[in-house]
Parts: sequence; structure tokens; C-alpha cells
Amino acid sequence: MNAATTAGQCTFTKWITTAPHMAGVVGGAVGNGAYAGEVLMLTPGTTTVIEALYHLRGSKHSFSALVHVEQTGVKGAISGVVTDGWMKGRQVAGEFTQVTTPRAPGDGNAYQGTVSIMGAP
Repeated sequence: MNAATTAGQCTFTKWITTAPHMAGVVGGAVGNGAYAGEVLMLTPGTTTVIEALYHLRGSKHSFSALVHVEQTGVKGAISGVVTDGWMKGRQVAGEFTQVTTPRAPGDGNAYQGTVSIMGAP
């Protein structure tokens, strides 16, 4: 992914609150703000497959995206589409790594990464 094809790169740190709900923080192109999400489908395996809704609510922009996630070990890949808000209709792509943070409840497990909104819809 290079800057010529990316309309905006957002950062996030997210964690599970009460399954299937997620919470966290965002930054980057959306500005500092809050992350919320819902896991819609979870298929565990060597590569865990997840369908989810991501909601990034930043100080500059906000959007929701329907995403497909494939996680192997502590790394995950994200692909999907913006369904509402800033840059609606554009594709998203990203990645994350499982981390530990005191912000996350319980065992402190969280997921830190980026999601980029691609160029033209």
C-alpha cells in the first residue's frame, strides 16, 4: 500500500469489552477519538476468520466499515468497505498485531494497527 493509493490512514488500539463488543482509541487521519466495534461472525482455526463492524469516531472524521479479518497467531489482515460516514463506499485495508495494554480490561490483550481508506470508490 503506498501513499498514492491511500486516501487516509487511521490508527487504532482495540480490545474486547463484553463479547461481541469492542472498544478502543483511534488516531491518524480521523483525528484522536474513540473506536467501537461488533464481531458479527467468528470462525476459529489456525487462521481465525472474523466478520465485524468497525466504527472510528475521530475529532476530524468518523466512519463505519464492514470488515473481513484473517488472524494467524498475533497478526491479522483487514479488508472491507466504508458503509457510513467519511469516504462512504471506499475500500479499506489494514493490519494489526496483538499487544498488551493497561487500557484493556481483564488480561490486557488488545489489537494495535492501522486501517487505510483507499483512493476512489
